Amino acid sequence: MKRLPAILCFLFLLASIQTWPATAQTGKPKMVIDQDTFDAEEVNRSTQKIEHTFVIKNTGTTPLTILNATPG
Repeated sequence: MKRLPAILCFLFLLASIQTWPATAQTGKPKMVIDQDTFDAEEVNRSTQKIEHTFVIKNTGTTPLTILNATPG
């Protein structure tokens, strides 16, 4: 009778290990940028303000996280 809780615990752990890969995210994010450069040509930094929007899409199967972005 003392072994019954240990056996039940073992069976529960075995069942959860076998179903774990099916619930894990196995895909990857994929970043797609339609325009990866922007030419502002000649700019007078003291009088002109430059604005441009880059559209980034995630075509992957898991969330895409962008942690940092800097102008280059």
